[in-house]
Amino acid sequence: MSDTSQAAPEASLGARLHASARQLVRDHRPAEALPMLDRLARLPGLDAAAALLRAEALAALEQLPAAEAAADLALAADPAWSAALQLRARIRLARGQARGAIDDAAAAVMATPWDAGAKALLGTALLEDRCFDTAIWFLGEAMRADPANPGTQSRLGQAFMRAGRHEAAAEILAHCVAASGGAPALVALQAQNALLAGDAAGAEAMLRAALAAGATDAALHSVLAHALLTHGQMADAAPHFTAAARLAPRDGYLAHLAAAANGIGTDRATDSYVTALFDGYAPRFEHSLLALGYRVPGLFRRAIERALPEVAAGRARLGPVLDLGCGTGLVGVALADYLGGPLTGVDLSRGMLEQAAAKHLYAELLQLEIGAALDRAWPPQAVVTLADVLIYLGQLEPVIGGCRRALAADGLLVFSAESFTPADPAGQGWRLLPSGRYAHAPAYLRHCLAAAGFAILEWREEDLRLEADGPIGGVVVVARPVGH
Repeated sequence: MSDTSQAAPEASLGARLHASARQLVRDHRPAEALPMLDRLARLPGLDAAAALLRAEALAALEQLPAAEAAADLALAADPAWSAALQLRARIRLARGQARGAIDDAAAAVMATPWDAGAKALLGTALLEDRCFDTAIWFLGEAMRADPANPGTQSRLGQAFMRAGRHEAAAEILAHCVAASGGAPALVALQAQNALLAGDAAGAEAMLRAALAAGATDAALHSVLAHALLTHGQMADAAPHFTAAARLAPRDGYLAHLAAAANGIGTDRATDSYVTALFDGYAPRFEHSLLALGYRVPGLFRRAIERALPEVAAGRARLGPVLDLGCGTGLVGVALADYLGGPLTGVDLSRGMLEQAAAKHLYAELLQLEIGAALDRAWPPQAVVTLADVLIYLGQLEPVIGGCRRALAADGLLVFSAESFTPADPAGQGWRLLPSGRYAHAPAYLRHCLAAAGFAILEWREEDLRLEADGPIGGVVVVARPVGH
């Protein structure tokens, strides 16, 4: 038999396998497609096509590392393959790898500059990376090329919203809602934009109308709960946080707020809650804190001056300093003129770290969860600070113990905490408040310090900031390892 006669059946078989596997993926049956793709990959010249479709199937099954590896194989055959680049960009976005997704989507735009989908994908990746103006440009280009695409329109509206351009966002999102017949996710986005623009009443009206019409969506309940909180209506917000958490059971942000609203004790806020809270809050964080009379960085400075008079007098310098939960770097600003060694900042929120980096005070900024940060082997630190960090943790023994390991033998631990003084019948030492923050019993704070080997140098009750119902009381504590 000639080579030509052998090739024809194999080509025919490959076409049938590819078409069948592709249809299974389109029909949301990706697991059934995988055996066919195994066979397809063994046919001459079809391994790249099989790899690309395998990547799509594995992504649908949420097996993202394997999906990315399959996309890598497809791109090994043709590094400029736009479809493969776009698929890998979407996989990387799903894995939280916005920078890698930007690289892939940009390469896809270069390979196929006429492709509106590639431009929309690049805009989406830039939006996730908080490059709002550039995201708006690419999403606008995609919308001009494909003006009827509802996904591109809604992402452009979201980009305007996140950039703080609420009037432009309102116009686009109103069109999206009307064109979709009131799709719940779009109504929630429209209401979120109104809420961020300061129109809580308008947001509430939109959301209640959607719910009254029978819509069921986690985002509707979540945004409505936040709108109610702007008026201090915690009791009314609680059932909506609960409904949102039930409709989105894998959302750690909603789970934490539902627990707080319903008085359910947990030992710490979820990482996803802290990240979502502060990534969204970062651009206006300092302005908001100043409006609330935030005092903690200044209180830390004064406490360190009292503990280290040689530093306060200018006869000694401070450092190295580890600023855990550094946020936008306000503690770094407060201590800047005393520093004589490196200042390192750690925060879970990339948005906060970007704001801190702009101050040009930190030798290093690390995006890490606090436990992971304290598991590192640090050079002995002169000072470890936790400014309004413990309010996102219930159980404190691991963190206080980790701070002790990071400190020099004569170093200082400086932290703030919201506290409560009534009886603690549960005996656990902390409470999850309706605000989503934790308060700690003074006796529990003292226990954690003693257990970790700290002696308390200073314990000062202070008003940490203001809220609508008055000052928030707490403590500022300075401690040093026992024996120094």
